[in-house]
Amino acid sequence: MVMTADGYIITNAHVIEGAFRADVSLEDGRSFPARLVGSDQATDLAVLKVEAAALPPAVFGDSDQMVVGDTVVAIGNPMGEQLRGTMTDGILSAINRDMEVDGNTMTLLQTTAALNTGNSGGALVNDQGQVVGITNMKLISNVSDNSLEGLGFAIPTATVKPVVDALIADGVVTGRPTLGVTVRAMYDFEQAERGVDHGLLVVSVTAGSGAEDVLEPGDVLLDANGVPLRTNDDLLVLRDGLQAGEVITFQVRRGEETLTAEVPLVERYQLEN
Repeated sequence: MVMTADGYIITNAHVIEGAFRADVSLEDGRSFPARLVGSDQATDLAVLKVEAAALPPAVFGDSDQMVVGDTVVAIGNPMGEQLRGTMTDGILSAINRDMEVDGNTMTLLQTTAALNTGNSGGALVNDQGQVVGITNMKLISNVSDNSLEGLGFAIPTATVKPVVDALIADGVVTGRPTLGVTVRAMYDFEQAERGVDHGLLVVSVTAGSGAEDVLEPGDVLLDANGVPLRTNDDLLVLRDGLQAGEVITFQVRRGEETLTAEVPLVERYQLEN
């Protein structure tokens, strides 16, 4: 979708993921090579730039003003080039819908407008012709006799604007500290085996993170900065109150030993990129 007259283009991060080049084709038949300005996996947004002038930019609306039942249309290229510029209509069937996509929880608009492969990165438009979302996914059923219809989703413009502004300014979105570990709550028998009554089990450690060479899969995180850990949310609340560069001090159960481990937080984009 054309964002500015001088050639900034918005799409989904998953659309350009793994690509080594990109071209932007316009409705008037012109095509331009594009460079990647920035991509953000957490919000599934990416910005491209083409060297062009006087492009017709989209008009953006405020997704926070939308309510369930509002009329919307989706514009995209379902199934690719042959059906480019297809418009489908529907309503907003839900707002602030939390969906998990590739390990990221995203707050999305839900719509009945038909979406298919090729709609990703296209516009969800209100009845005033204003873009209120960027379409990015639909639900499908893996059960042959249980089809799903009218369950499409879009990234609201309230999310799009700050992310796109950050990508244009810096190429990345900062201010998202991460530990670089995947953890889960423990079953009672696992706690009994390790001689603990609470804690989070370390499932994996991301290379390049502050936890690398400090924590190991199989470790049990008992406390973080003196706070007992019983659920994932206990750790997430603590992490989200800190900034990259700050340190979390863990009490860790490893085998028969209880250790103290200090893990510095890093910017999430550093691990993703």
